[in-house]
Amino acid sequence: MSTPEKTVGAWRESRPDDARPLSLTAEENGLVTARWERARAAHTELDTVLETLATRLAEPYGARLEGKRYRLKSLLAFRRQTAARKRLRADVAAFARKVTDLNRYTLVLATDHYTTGVQQTYALLYEQGFELVPGSERNTWEDPLYKGFRAAWQRPGGEPRFEIRFHTAESYSAQSENQLLYDLYRSGRVRDARAASGPEFSKAHEQAAELVQSGRYGMTSGKEGH
Repeated sequence: MSTPEKTVGAWRESRPDDARPLSLTAEENGLVTARWERARAAHTELDTVLETLATRLAEPYGARLEGKRYRLKSLLAFRRQTAARKRLRADVAAFARKVTDLNRYTLVLATDHYTTGVQQTYALLYEQGFELVPGSERNTWEDPLYKGFRAAWQRPGGEPRFEIRFHTAESYSAQSENQLLYDLYRSGRVRDARAASGPEFSKAHEQAAELVQSGRYGMTSGKEGH
C-alpha cells in the first residue's frame, strides 16, 4: 500500500532585523522540497562514486574527501537560498530545477599535483558516464575571499547533479577557518545593514571581513592551470 504524500504548505522565515521576510508559497515550497528529496535519495550512490574516485586518486595525487557531513545541503538552507533568489525575481521552478550544489563534495589534492589531479578527476567521471554541467566551472583562485575551483556534474538527463570543490590542503584549511565570515559576507546581511545604517558603516564591515579572510590565505594558491 502506498504511503500518502505529505502536504507541503507555504514557508516563511523572518528575522528581527529583516524588514522583508523570506517566503515561499505552498506551490513553490512543494517544488523546492521535492527537488531536495531527490537530492537526498541520490546521496548514497554519489557517496560511493566520490569515495571510489578519491581512492583511485590517492596515489600520486594525494586525493582525499573532506567535509562529508556537509555533502547534502539542508532543506532549510535550500529554502532560504531559493527565497533569496525569488527576491531578485528569479523563477523558483527554474532555479530549483537547475541548482547544482544540493549534493556537494570537497576533494583535496596535493599542491604539486593539483592541476593533473583535477584533470584526472574529469577523466574518471567521464569514464563513468557523467557529464559536466555547462557553465558550472568556477575558478576563484584570484578571489581574496574563497580560493579554489569547482564544477558540477550530472547523469545524462540532468539528475542527479553534484558539485565538486577542488582544494589544496592549504586552501581547504584557510577556507574552513573563513567559513563563518564568508557566509556572513555572502548572505547579504551586511548589504542589508548598509541600507539601514548608511553605506560607510556597512562598507567598513565588508572590508574588514575581506581583509581577515584574504590574510588567512597568504600564499596558498595551488593553481597551475586552474
